[in-house]
Amino acid sequence: MGDVYHEYLIKQKKTVVGIMLRIFSIALCIGGFCTLFLIGSLGALIECLLVYLAIWIFKRTDVEIEYCYLSGECQFDKIFGRSKRKGCGKLDIEQMEIMALEGSPELESFERENYRVRDFSTLVKGARRYVAFVRKDSELIKVIFEPNDDILESMQMAAPRKVLIPRKISS
Repeated sequence: MGDVYHEYLIKQKKTVVGIMLRIFSIALCIGGFCTLFLIGSLGALIECLLVYLAIWIFKRTDVEIEYCYLSGECQFDKIFGRSKRKGCGKLDIEQMEIMALEGSPELESFERENYRVRDFSTLVKGARRYVAFVRKDSELIKVIFEPNDDILESMQMAAPRKVLIPRKISS
């Protein structure tokens, strides 16, 4: 049987904290520019550091998430500022207990347990988010993500009893 491979990239919505950090960094740069004339060369050094900090904050608050599905495993990578990639986690079909659309009644029994949350979604309200519960070393982890149809179909083919996808109603 051949390997199945799919990629999907989503852009994460900016959080309130991220927006506030951006505003604060711009205000610091403006304040540093004003002190540039008072302090002289030391002010120029401080201003360069503040500009570097602002660029770093802007890159860290611009987040995209890439889903890479390869034959029973979905890898999650965060991409910061379209330049730096960081692996954030894996969803292994073998360790997964169940996966369904967020709010599905099949998830209620798992919602009652203690679990850790990993959110790899766009953070947009009303988006089609799926929830997977994974058990690793007796710890329950709730993974929230927004896969496309290709990834969903491949996951369901790999584990039809674990992956619950609502049927499409054809008109």
